[in-house]
Amino acid sequence: MAEDSAGDSSSQLREEVQELSLHEEDYPFEGIVDAECEDEEIDAALVAPPESDWYHGRLGRVSAEERLRRAGKLSGYLIRESERKPGSYVLSYFGVRGPDHFRIIAMCGDFYIGGRQFDSLSDLIGYYTNWSCILKDEKLMYPVPPPEPVQSRRLVRAILPYTRVPDTDELSFEKGDVFMVHNTMDGGWLWVTSQRTNESGLVIRDLVEELDFYADPHEGKEWFHGTITKEKAAELLSDAPDSAFLIRPSDSSPGDYSLFFRSNNLIQRFRITRQNHEQFEMGGHYYATLDDIIKHYKTEQIVEGYTLGEPVPNKRSRLNSLNDEDIYQSVRARSTGSCIITQPSDTIVKKGYLSKKGHRSKKWKNLFFILNGTEQHVYYFENEKRTKPKGLIDLNYASIYPVHESLFGRPNCFQTVVRALNDITTTYLCADTAELAKEWILAMRQFSTQPSNKQSPLNAKRVKQLRSLSVNVLDARNLPVKHLPHPYCVLSLHDVHAARTQMREGPNPLWSEEFVFEDLPREVESFTLLLCSRARRSKDAVVASVFVPLSKLPNGQYVDEWYPVIPESPYKGDMGSIRIRAHYRSQLVLPLEEYAGLKQLIVSKEFHTIYALDKVCARDRSLLASALLRVFRQEKNEAVLLQTLTTKEIANEDESATLFRATTLASTLMDQYMKMTAVPFLHQAVKEVITKIADSKQSCELNPTKLEKGADVNSNLETLLSFLTEAVEAIFKATESCPSTLRYIFGCLQREVLKKWPDDTTMRTRVVSGFIFLRLICPAILNPRQFNLLAESPTPTAARTLTMVAKSLQNLANLVEFGAKEPYMEAVNPFIVKNKERMIMFLDELANVPSYPEVAEKVKSDPSQDLATLHQICLSHLTELQTLSTTQSHLKKLLAVTEHLSNRQQQYMGTVKR
Repeated sequence: MAEDSAGDSSSQLREEVQELSLHEEDYPFEGIVDAECEDEEIDAALVAPPESDWYHGRLGRVSAEERLRRAGKLSGYLIRESERKPGSYVLSYFGVRGPDHFRIIAMCGDFYIGGRQFDSLSDLIGYYTNWSCILKDEKLMYPVPPPEPVQSRRLVRAILPYTRVPDTDELSFEKGDVFMVHNTMDGGWLWVTSQRTNESGLVIRDLVEELDFYADPHEGKEWFHGTITKEKAAELLSDAPDSAFLIRPSDSSPGDYSLFFRSNNLIQRFRITRQNHEQFEMGGHYYATLDDIIKHYKTEQIVEGYTLGEPVPNKRSRLNSLNDEDIYQSVRARSTGSCIITQPSDTIVKKGYLSKKGHRSKKWKNLFFILNGTEQHVYYFENEKRTKPKGLIDLNYASIYPVHESLFGRPNCFQTVVRALNDITTTYLCADTAELAKEWILAMRQFSTQPSNKQSPLNAKRVKQLRSLSVNVLDARNLPVKHLPHPYCVLSLHDVHAARTQMREGPNPLWSEEFVFEDLPREVESFTLLLCSRARRSKDAVVASVFVPLSKLPNGQYVDEWYPVIPESPYKGDMGSIRIRAHYRSQLVLPLEEYAGLKQLIVSKEFHTIYALDKVCARDRSLLASALLRVFRQEKNEAVLLQTLTTKEIANEDESATLFRATTLASTLMDQYMKMTAVPFLHQAVKEVITKIADSKQSCELNPTKLEKGADVNSNLETLLSFLTEAVEAIFKATESCPSTLRYIFGCLQREVLKKWPDDTTMRTRVVSGFIFLRLICPAILNPRQFNLLAESPTPTAARTLTMVAKSLQNLANLVEFGAKEPYMEAVNPFIVKNKERMIMFLDELANVPSYPEVAEKVKSDPSQDLATLHQICLSHLTELQTLSTTQSHLKKLLAVTEHLSNRQQQYMGTVKR
């Protein structure tokens, strides 16, 4: 049998080169591009030198530096396996400032450096060779080869077959399959790639055996026969049909291969030559792998009239005589999932589900997150059963920033900003509740690069610094309409976008939008207001900006000023000005025991301190309410706070029609408490119907002035009534998912209004519906994204339907029908009349918790931080409190405690510093 040249339709060199995919994401709003964060487009193939030119195997730091110096090349580099931490890798680089070493995390076949993910070490090298700097103005240029060839492969072979558990990353395999090992995992698992199927996943160590270090890398491929003679190969093919084939090592040229092929009852042999350890040549053409050769000749003729058919399978001999059942029982007892990527000694600080979106992606994805405190990494997975992360956030390079709900139209968001190796990567995260978001933020900051308390001399004294910022974008004047026809503002903290205003029109837009950020990252020393213009056919543009250093804002005082607008590009003339009211506060958080006196006054049964603070700090009402709620929830005594404040408001109200309609401390506390605790109730009550409305294209419009031409109003009404029926049925069934403390407060409200207005028979119903519907359910239906009930904004048709559903439910909850003001809505009145009694029964049942409930939930918060906030509020309103104390002598103690805490701050610091 002569070795022939293979036929091919092309004589060009064929080189399979993988293109780099950076997974860049859509920007979160209207196309505004942050120049610092914008990544370059990769529009050509990614090329790296051969692995043999830069991979050195296991090598220590000192030896690596010696090899780099010996090479004598500026921008020289090598990759080595860490001696200190086997299984992870290090990029050692010799640059302008000398040697540098960058850790590479190897995990489930992927490689991470600075949090950026790569499919292979070659891709990583190619990226920092061709597309990005490893240090400022420095790229990888000169690979330093090892003094002798390095073997990096580890192969194992299956001794028994296995069928994977569904929805996991396990592999199914046959006895005799060969795998390349990438990572050794906890619990006896290996992350591997199958030589037969090219699939990657988990195999259990008990079901495989180690192969010879020098075994052929194609062991385990179905078509590879590594130990047979050429005579045996011919014999196997003689019993096979035409187009059958196999590959075996060359006898005459080690490292080369022979492809045996049967056609027209003849057996032919084709030589495959290995070129420079990186490519294979066959018939004058070049391929990256033997698999590529087979793939090519599956569609192209290898000889006239024939392509490759099915391979002659390698019949493997029995590999062992172990007790199969014993092994399988051992395997079944071991679990996979996200837990096995960590080591038993690792500290898992937090885990759970969060929604995630990248810097440029439009959609949020619900993923499972694990915070590994030992490694300072956050891993995220498709779900908790998966072992391979979809990605990693390296907190060694990260800062954690707030995200105001205005940025995405949804609450409880925050962001990680990773600045590593001349790259910036932003990841947005969203939790189901504000408390959960705060827990994740505090946990991540503990291990992030943000200058932390453990790096501060304050830490030895158990003192923390807490900084907060409130920015109220009021209005602008004399903006150039030509350049800013549809202006809106984006608020940035340290060049990180954190909030945005609504779009307005005209040269003198009015916004009056306030953004509050508690616990600012330590590196934030300024904020910037970017003035942007909405564009229909192109990306929105940043036209001008206002820069405000925090050092210009007196601590604890409001500053209301007009700031000149600075153009982004040369502009002749005045760009106008913008009015901003800002409040910056920097305070020390002392050890918890220092606040014992203040806490005693706050939680006192007389409530004198809370009543006084309510009187003097209307501007800080929301901040006061949130701090009070957290303090009382830590004491598991929030019911007393809510009951006392709401009862006082009922006692002070003369007209039942205006009860709880104004924004007061009591109503603010109830609003915040419902949003803190009633998320599961909301999801059970309205999420399903909101999702159906969002997915529906059917209009429910009844207003004749808004009906589309040819619309069937009867069909619209039928659809609306269908949604309303579904909504009330779900709401009425959700009673038990409403928090017991909230239900107890509703019962207290009913009893108090009956005492105050015994002749008003509807008051007991309306006092409950005024909170649960007017302040919770209906706002959630109107703005489902703000309550995390929808990930994306509803269409205009769906938004209008949601408005009509909310309006109808509110009337039903108020026990009133539509009248002459909206005559087109009168068609809904039969539905309201039909369900009035059911609504009364539902609200009565909701309030049917007569006894004080036990609070089993453990609230995770920092009481010292909340008490420090209350102390700062006292300081900010010290003059008003002093005036009030002239008629309320019990406030003298509050003033004394406030002064004492200020003195203690000075004693801890020596002097009070910003």
